[in-house]
Amino acid sequence: MWSATEGRASLREVTVALPRAWRTDALSCSLLTPLMDSSSPTEGHVRITAPHPVFGARPWTQQSQGCGRQGDFIQMGGDLLRAASNDSHAHVARLLLTEWAKFRWGVFDERGHTNDPLYPPTFRDPNTHQWAATGCADGAVKGNTCDPSQPGCSFTPEPYNNNHLSTSLLAFPELPTVRLFCNGTNHNRVAPTKHNSLCGGRSAWEIIQQTPDFVGGRNSASNGSRGLDPILRFVQQASPRYVIVIEDTATMNLQRRWEFLRKAMRRVVVYDVPDGAHVGVVTFHSVARTVAPLTYIESEDSDMRQRVGSSLPRNPSPVPESHKCLICGMQEALRVLDADGKNGDGSILILITTGSGPTPQREVDEMTYLAKQRHLKVEAVLYPLTERRGAAAATHGLESLMAATQGSIHTVMDEGVGNDSKVKMMVALMDALLAAVQKNAPPSAPGAPVLVHSAAYPGGIASMSAGSFALDDSLGPNARFSVYYYDLNHVGNAIELTAPSGQKIASVNVQEEDGDVNMIFISLEKAERGLWTYSVENRADSHQGLYVQVTSKRNSSLGLQVRLWTSSGSRPVNSSDPSTPVVIYAEVKASVAPIMDARVVAKIQRLGTNATGSNYQPIFLDLWDNGIGDPDVTKGDGVYSRYLPPLPGNPGRYLLSADIDYNSGLAVIAKGPPTRHHKTSSSHLPHYYQHGYDNWNSAETCCGNGLPHVHTRRAAPFLRHVTWGVLEVVSPPSVRDNVPPSRILDLRVEVNDTVHEISLRWTAPGDDWDVDRAHHYEAVVAPFWREARAFQGDRLTGLPQPLPAGTLHTTSLHFTRYEELWYVTVRAVDEAGNIGGMGNIAALWVPRPPTTYEITTRTQPALTTSGNYTMPSELGSGRPVGITELQLEDVAVILGSIGGFLLVVAALVSYCYCHTTKRRKQKHEKDVEKVQGSGSVMVKSRSLGIEEGGGSHESLDSVVKDAPEPTRDGRPLSPVQSWGATTLLQEHERRLSVHSGATEDGVVAYQVDGAPLHARFPDVTVTDYRPVPNGGGGEPPVYVPCPHEEAPCQCAVPGPDYTSYAATWDEPLTGHLLSRARTAAPTPAPHQPHLPQADRKRRNVTQV
Repeated sequence: MWSATEGRASLREVTVALPRAWRTDALSCSLLTPLMDSSSPTEGHVRITAPHPVFGARPWTQQSQGCGRQGDFIQMGGDLLRAASNDSHAHVARLLLTEWAKFRWGVFDERGHTNDPLYPPTFRDPNTHQWAATGCADGAVKGNTCDPSQPGCSFTPEPYNNNHLSTSLLAFPELPTVRLFCNGTNHNRVAPTKHNSLCGGRSAWEIIQQTPDFVGGRNSASNGSRGLDPILRFVQQASPRYVIVIEDTATMNLQRRWEFLRKAMRRVVVYDVPDGAHVGVVTFHSVARTVAPLTYIESEDSDMRQRVGSSLPRNPSPVPESHKCLICGMQEALRVLDADGKNGDGSILILITTGSGPTPQREVDEMTYLAKQRHLKVEAVLYPLTERRGAAAATHGLESLMAATQGSIHTVMDEGVGNDSKVKMMVALMDALLAAVQKNAPPSAPGAPVLVHSAAYPGGIASMSAGSFALDDSLGPNARFSVYYYDLNHVGNAIELTAPSGQKIASVNVQEEDGDVNMIFISLEKAERGLWTYSVENRADSHQGLYVQVTSKRNSSLGLQVRLWTSSGSRPVNSSDPSTPVVIYAEVKASVAPIMDARVVAKIQRLGTNATGSNYQPIFLDLWDNGIGDPDVTKGDGVYSRYLPPLPGNPGRYLLSADIDYNSGLAVIAKGPPTRHHKTSSSHLPHYYQHGYDNWNSAETCCGNGLPHVHTRRAAPFLRHVTWGVLEVVSPPSVRDNVPPSRILDLRVEVNDTVHEISLRWTAPGDDWDVDRAHHYEAVVAPFWREARAFQGDRLTGLPQPLPAGTLHTTSLHFTRYEELWYVTVRAVDEAGNIGGMGNIAALWVPRPPTTYEITTRTQPALTTSGNYTMPSELGSGRPVGITELQLEDVAVILGSIGGFLLVVAALVSYCYCHTTKRRKQKHEKDVEKVQGSGSVMVKSRSLGIEEGGGSHESLDSVVKDAPEPTRDGRPLSPVQSWGATTLLQEHERRLSVHSGATEDGVVAYQVDGAPLHARFPDVTVTDYRPVPNGGGGEPPVYVPCPHEEAPCQCAVPGPDYTSYAATWDEPLTGHLLSRARTAAPTPAPHQPHLPQADRKRRNVTQV
């Protein structure tokens, strides 16, 4: 660190907190100083845990806030501390320094990640247009590059060929020569890194110098040789120590304030304080006194719980509120801690005071000094706080004390009615005390209290109040179902619980009463895991109500962990100043594994009543873990976030709580691979430092756009209700809307090489940060990164209308600049004209089409731009590029392509014409040879005519036509022409003289005489003949053609009443002719009798 910061910073003291469960007498190492007990810190900056499901033992930093803001913690596995060689130690030191810079100074990764849509492993260098490693370095990084759009593309620097590099630790901490951060001289602002996106292209060293450690010249560079070894201080986490400091002035005696306070303190001590804790009670007015000394609470059934819980006097003192002494109460609490005989550093003070009237600044300063000296943490509960309509909000002056001790403020509003008070005040006070206890008990510690479910049911309507809750394995075996009331008669006898298995618990005998806390409860011993349902008979009157809560305690440190906080901490909220927005965060994990797709709903409830005396309507806000960058930094890390929405009305106090559940079965938990084995001590090192180890995810570094979860499992049903505290809004919202939309930090470009279109994708921001929807978008395309950064370049018009915040936008851009590097950025504008901040800048590169331009046909209305680009609508419509937009070289390419196409078409037409003419000629010659050689021809006409007694009948396919005039050129009739049978016979007798004779083989053949080969003769040929017996004298009847077969057939003769074809003849007739046309003429039988000439003529007609 001293070298990386150029002699400006080093660690001077490190406190190592050992777990409370460890036995100090069994430590295998000797300590230079005695081991001290301490309850601080409850959660360390660096946490040694089980291996992470993604990063394993490698250190990583959870960063929920933006650039320059401190992270949440550093987490790593214990194997990392078992390095075996000096090289391993040096490598571990660089890894830890990298993560410390992220945690302490709010810088981010400067390297790419495999399959990351926003931060790819390689990018196009703006100078060479070649692929280069994504990162920041003071020289060329050697390694195998690839196209990040291809699956599996990754970049690993060559370990022995990059010795010339000294930067950057945020990019390549694995390289042994890298020891510095990038500065303004060698920083690569164009590289698509997470640091560039979130920090606006500024270098890591620029951000580090603006942090509180170095701003204003603090910790300037030094060449001193002072010792750099840090002081290690070992402590063991002790059980928590709580001292409850209660104001008991006369104002507590009004209505039922003191009664409710006694009941609430009893509830938290008897039921909520974890086992093994120490609890003491102090009261104060003008002086302070100890009511209960610091007492050890051994177990849940310990009598000490009842004794301490009932230690408050029945009535407060008569001292007026104006005489109260807060510093007296703190001093008395320190005496209680010192009387225990152990170190009380790190204890928790729960201060209950009315908060009406400012505390003198001198008193606040003295309390702050004492708290910081003794490392105390102060939680303030303002009870009851009276709100006077029309008057300025009451100030208590404790904000600086809470900020100095990292505490929070809980507020319970005064809701008294005459001389009475609503039971809502008592329940709110119980919730505030429980939240104070939960915040200061490690959330992973066994026995910590857990509020599973909380619901309020108003009275005035006699009905059954029903609901549900879920119990999971992270809870202890027992749970408590409680109903809080104002009067016992407000709760009917019918209280029914239904277990996940369907078993019902409805007996009155299982119900228990605790009148000291106005509670009816049912103890669920060894309760089933899963979803429970309940119903309670509600008899409360209209001014009161019933309140149902389900509580339990943690079973182990490996179960569900939830946490709620804000970016403002305990500071007041100025809703009229958009420069200091407030972000709400919630963490949902199962041990160290993040839970994704959970339902996290924040509830913002203004305290007090409105002008009509009714409660204000709450504001519900869904928190997201989407990794869009503003405000959620990393997707899938289990941290859900949203901006605090505008709070209407005058300044006031808002209670912030959240309900978290398994989202009806959609929530999943990250896990390692099924076959993951225990790694060796060096398994966190890169491959070139190791040999033969399981390297699953060994190269994963934190963090890109999201955590690359390889395996997940379905989360069991769970439900949590968590309360953070009260947001104090000190100024009303501005009359004019001055809150801009959030930044668009997830813009990404996807190029389709096939159709040469670009898809732009981004998540829609809101009108006020990420709430509601923006009015319109603005986008520019620029040839240089610096121009896009300044939002200069060609403006894109026709952008889609903004969708509701959190919705994914997808639109297409038709781009005509090929093989050029351009940069695109988008921002949102709200209805009042407020412009969102600068988003990320995406690079745009479109490869040149192979030969021709794409012709696009669109049916949707096209959108236009001011440059050579078109932006289609949300549905993907667009328009082709106009001719006036084309360059000279583009026009030349188009004309050349068209000319070449026409030449090809002309060549094809010429070839087809010549080929067709040649084929016709060859075919005609073959037909002539057939007629001349064998006299066998074939029926080519698709028509068949039968004429009998002067009548004619239509054939299957066509109508018999009158005999056309023979063609003069001797060409045969076309296939669409046909003659009737009689006409054919007459023409045949007129033109031909046929002589019969037998060949040597006995085959009958026709000899054509007296006619040329090209005579005008219908294209009809007899290919076979069979003797047809004469049925009698006169004109012979027409026979149906027999099937062509060797065996003799008996052919049916139609009767004299026959007038047309029968339908049953269509198939055999057609099939016969087609078969005769498609097959070669069979060889006739060797012995055929000679037929008379008349019979031959009739047979000829029959064959046709």
